[in-house]
Amino acid sequence: MNRVGKYAIQKDMDETGLLKTALELPEKDKMLMWSEGYIDLVIDKLPEYGKDILVNRKDKWEDTKAYFQDQLDNILSKEEVKVKMKSERKEFALFVIENFKEFQSLLFLCYDGNLKDLDLRKFVYRKRYGTRKINS
Repeated sequence: MNRVGKYAIQKDMDETGLLKTALELPEKDKMLMWSEGYIDLVIDKLPEYGKDILVNRKDKWEDTKAYFQDQLDNILSKEEVKVKMKSERKEFALFVIENFKEFQSLLFLCYDGNLKDLDLRKFVYRKRYGTRKINS
């Protein structure tokens, strides 16, 4: 959790101070709050006049997440993928690496039945900033 998130959970937090701190964050750190799932906590604590600063960005990132979810759903709906998902993990892995490298991490999560909304948000963050891993 970054300093804005930590400040937002303090009992003696000041709305104006929180807004100032949030505005000083670079875009990457704002998106990190969203990808790690605590941006709503920060938005709720902001004064009314400052909420749309993060809400508009959050909406943009949610749209991007929906775009990637649609692409993933299209891949998963292909008959060839459905057949490979029923095969052994190694065979599925080779198929994914060869055909869908960009969606590799998400497809493995789908294969294991563990894909969560948080995983999609982290995927969007990595696509934008090219980092391999987000510390949670």
